Amino acid sequence: IPQNLVCDSLDSALIFAENVLIARKNPCLLKDIAEFREPLTKSNNEGEFYSSDEEKRSAIIFLSNLCPGESLSDVEQLFSLFKREVYNENEIIWRQGSVSDSAKLLVKGRLLSLLENEEGTLEQIPTGAMLGELGLVKGIDRLNTVQCVSDGAVLYSLDREDWDVLKRDNPRIARFIDMIVIRYLAHRVQHVSNRIFETRCLPV
Repeated sequence: IPQNLVCDSLDSALIFAENVLIARKNPCLLKDIAEFREPLTKSNNEGEFYSSDEEKRSAIIFLSNLCPGESLSDVEQLFSLFKREVYNENEIIWRQGSVSDSAKLLVKGRLLSLLENEEGTLEQIPTGAMLGELGLVKGIDRLNTVQCVSDGAVLYSLDREDWDVLKRDNPRIARFIDMIVIRYLAHRVQHVSNRIFETRCLPV
């Protein structure tokens, strides 16, 4: 592993940094991790498709990345409650102010988040991200409008009915979603803090 590398995305930079740390501890572990993360390095450009098994494996890896420290079997148990959804270009996933009835995991395609009440503030949602988790957990209405901006998008969705059953029957696994909410909120708070420190103004 090289000691320095210029990466084309934050995700790839984080993976590289993690691999360096793992290699210092036990280089043998990298082989297993490389095999586990293989779908993340495969091209998933618009127009290219995973097989059904590859797509599910990629989705489980994305979900596992959002649940650090949890066992693969537990992540797979959580993923078993997610249902596959496909959206077409320009299709609206949900609108700002609508009822929050699910959390979704973006596995393929590109989505755009739009704050309609904030003069059209836009943010691209990266592949592997979860969206709608705060609304699902807290029961608040959608805070943004989300639209598909690629030829198509594949998401896996955890609906409110299954979420309520999970909280009742398996609160330990349900806590994984709670922790995703906490990590995302912490990331947002840090982003705002950094923006204030660097520019002395709030992010738009």
